[in-house]
Amino acid sequence: MAKNKKDDSATPAELAARYVTTDEDKVKAKKWFSRARELGDKRQFDYAIEYYASGLDFWPDAVEEACKPLHGCAVARKQTGGKKPGFKDSLKRSMTDKDVKKAFVNALWLFGHDPDNVAYAEGLTKCAAKLRAEDTCQWAAGIFQKSLESNSKASSKQFQSLTTLIEELGDRGVERDETDFAVACFEQGVMLLGVWRNRFPNDHALEAAIKNLSTKLTITRGKYRKGASFVDSIKDKDAQKELHDEKLSVQAEDQLDSLIDSAEKAHNDDPENAGHLRRLIDLLCRPEQEDLEKRAIGYLVAQYKRTQDYGWKQYGDDVRMKQLARRIRKARKAGNAEAAKDANIASLNFDLAVYKERVQRFPTDNRLKYEYGQRLFLAGRFDDAIPQLQAARSDPKNRADCALYLGRCFFHKKYHSQAISTLHGEIEVYPIPDDDKAKGLTYWLARAFEDNNDAEKAKETYGKILEMDYNYKDVRDRLDGLPDS
Repeated sequence: MAKNKKDDSATPAELAARYVTTDEDKVKAKKWFSRARELGDKRQFDYAIEYYASGLDFWPDAVEEACKPLHGCAVARKQTGGKKPGFKDSLKRSMTDKDVKKAFVNALWLFGHDPDNVAYAEGLTKCAAKLRAEDTCQWAAGIFQKSLESNSKASSKQFQSLTTLIEELGDRGVERDETDFAVACFEQGVMLLGVWRNRFPNDHALEAAIKNLSTKLTITRGKYRKGASFVDSIKDKDAQKELHDEKLSVQAEDQLDSLIDSAEKAHNDDPENAGHLRRLIDLLCRPEQEDLEKRAIGYLVAQYKRTQDYGWKQYGDDVRMKQLARRIRKARKAGNAEAAKDANIASLNFDLAVYKERVQRFPTDNRLKYEYGQRLFLAGRFDDAIPQLQAARSDPKNRADCALYLGRCFFHKKYHSQAISTLHGEIEVYPIPDDDKAKGLTYWLARAFEDNNDAEKAKETYGKILEMDYNYKDVRDRLDGLPDS
């Protein structure tokens, strides 16, 4: 096993050494993985995740054998309403435990029970790095990156943290003379820089990160001399100047073009390899340019037609939905109300078609029914939305949102008793009395009372909102407009 503590007598190569799994431990791990697959096939996802984590305790770098299947079970568990870890779980399963292996297994368990949680993805990446489970660290870094991309609240520091992790991972590959691994890590870092730059274009730390990673990638690809240290390989100041003179943003874009060409060739040479296609799609979609996204969708549609694996069509539809949503944001930012309206209609119509199809294919997935019902509501199709939202309400995660949309559906249908009952019932059990969701439930309950000509209860309910938020929507105007008793 690699050393986990600093040792002044250790060489750089020793400090960068990979975690070594014995053949005996691999045999033990495979038994856990085999049982985990059986449990996963039976949709017993909680047990499957436990078994995968237990096996990874013996073989931490088993990415294909365990990490990826564990992630699949985690996603499936979430889609079927699996409960997220609570505060006690996070205390019990610390990702910063002094025992590095224990912290790693804890991170696997937490990630398996909430795969979209950025903190768990970050924790897993860091734990794998400390353990020197290098392949798992590289895989987890990709998951961490996707979590950051999909999280609008992700901070610049989180992007910087991941960039540092990936750079250090590549540096260790260089020290071990694993040039291919190091290049792959530095390429991954360059891809991340493009996302970081789009999200935080004025971040001062970004410029240095682009400079460092682009230099290391270029040198490792073509100038790394076997037997020489990495520091020695960059002593040529003229070479350094040549690398740094070009504009950094252009350099990063050129790197991305090169990565896309490489990924495209890998996919065309081996179309059966799903990993090659996923990498290609990830690269094409990263700059958020419609021409590249169109190419990505074309590849996904072709793969779906060839394999009949519906997951590829879902992937393509997700790309298209993000594309359409981005058009809305751009139009609004430009102040073009007409273009924003047209983009919104196009986006809603496409979403409706997508979620209708998904609900038909996965009729027990209440998360999909919620998404479909929400969009039916936005389209004004209240009779169609109500049964979808009623079914989706059994999922605790979406219960309050479903109640709000149901109440509004009943309100617009003039079914005031049903609107009042639905909204009031949810307010009674909703745990946070003054957040935005609570205000929304209370506001539409007041609207239902008002529309039902019950001025006294409308006044009382509007008054509760004023106590929470004096400037909420048009509450004061509506309250002032109610008749005196």
